[in-house]
Amino acid sequence: MRHPIDLEALGTLFLHRVAPVAALIHIGLSSSLIDQRSRPGGPWQRLFPGIFLLSRAGPSREQLVQAALLYAGEGAVLTAFDALYLHGMRSVLPTADAIHVLAPRHSSAWGHGTLRLERTDRLPKPALRRGFHVAPLERAAVDAIRRTRSIPDTKAILDEVSHYVGIQALRAELAMAPRKGTTLARKLLGDSPARQLELAVMDHRPPSVPQARTPQPVG
Repeated sequence: MRHPIDLEALGTLFLHRVAPVAALIHIGLSSSLIDQRSRPGGPWQRLFPGIFLLSRAGPSREQLVQAALLYAGEGAVLTAFDALYLHGMRSVLPTADAIHVLAPRHSSAWGHGTLRLERTDRLPKPALRRGFHVAPLERAAVDAIRRTRSIPDTKAILDEVSHYVGIQALRAELAMAPRKGTTLARKLLGDSPARQLELAVMDHRPPSVPQARTPQPVG
């Protein structure tokens, strides 16, 4: 005998109240009911295709990050500003800009207004910060730099992150990154790409780990 589902309390079953449609159907909800509850003005919200926020309240940054990672699929990794913030960096805080997620090349997900999805063959081994899979500090820093044209922000990111991972780790990551958007960082750190890799191999200092923080709410 199937027990009735308390739809109002259902959100408490899911991390950050964010649920994929497959999980909702698995526990017994119909597609029509899900669609009905996620219409404008309804008690739920569709954040990305097949990903729902089981709440009327506007999504927090944390909920958007959770939704973005679920939508991007297995292997997805958070990077850039949101990842830096979760690592505990304070130089440049995330704003209302799109969440940057790295996904496997075969991912079927697509970017949306609040999601910048980058398919790549060079997925980093993620770190776990506050329950989210995030890119290592040097990768998150370089991805953030690629998205800013601000000289002060670029300098601030490099200065803060280099304190934890070292200059050579940043140089090595830059050597593997696209040229577009990284010209300023390469000039600030100096050396040619080949020399960057050479120096990175020589640098074996264990990185220190900053205290993890929760994502910054937006709005």
